[in-house]
Amino acid sequence: MKVLMLSNEYPPYTYGGAGVHVEYLSKELAKLLPVEVRCFGDQYLDQQNLYVRGFTLEKVDYGCPKYLESVFGAVQRGLSFNSFGIEADLVHCHTWYTHLGGILAKLNYGIPLIITTHSLEPLRPWKREQLKGGYDFSSWVERAALEMADAVIAVSYGTKQDILHHFRIADEKIKVIHNGIDPMEYKNNHQPMHFDATGWIRPSRLCCLSDELPARRASYIWFEPSSTSILTSRWFSALGLLIPQKSPPKWRLRSKKPLPTDQA
Repeated sequence: MKVLMLSNEYPPYTYGGAGVHVEYLSKELAKLLPVEVRCFGDQYLDQQNLYVRGFTLEKVDYGCPKYLESVFGAVQRGLSFNSFGIEADLVHCHTWYTHLGGILAKLNYGIPLIITTHSLEPLRPWKREQLKGGYDFSSWVERAALEMADAVIAVSYGTKQDILHHFRIADEKIKVIHNGIDPMEYKNNHQPMHFDATGWIRPSRLCCLSDELPARRASYIWFEPSSTSILTSRWFSALGLLIPQKSPPKWRLRSKKPLPTDQA
């Protein structure tokens, strides 16, 4: 069996969780079977069972508004993914940018379509301000792909409930597979002050980002030690970010502050 993954992101062009997900998933799957990744960019890798090929984009003939270039770029790459030829036994898509490519592969090559949902267009209505009519297209292609997919992977049980609420997909077709980490790379180093010294984080405070609605802009969420969340403290300790395991911190929500405009 050979797996074809379609992704907008792949290193070194990774700006979000989907790119990290595809990088590590493809690397681990390649230990079991041949994997090919087709992505947006000029990447190239041929390493045992893992083959990566980026597809560039010529926009010299684009006369559309600037905000639609990413939409038509996704369509163009979806076509290129397929016209290049496919010899895989299944296609696995990540994010709406590749969903048209997945639809074309399923229908033209007769292979199963698998989709991992990292986010959902119905939950991102602010994109209408960015893409205008392009948001209608991204929403349509996501719905079409998800509802015709042979299997859908949700990265959490909450995401699964969102899928069931917004799309006509049978419950049994959706499988929950949480994002994971490489335990050999992300492990407790028992050096909490390292992060303080580099200016990233202080052991007494933690800042997370929340892209909550309706503000559209992200918000700072500050935490400080408390006794409310053992699970959260174990999660931080497992990543080796804050303090030694002997005395893990416990955190509670302290305040929420708007993200500065230039960082939104």
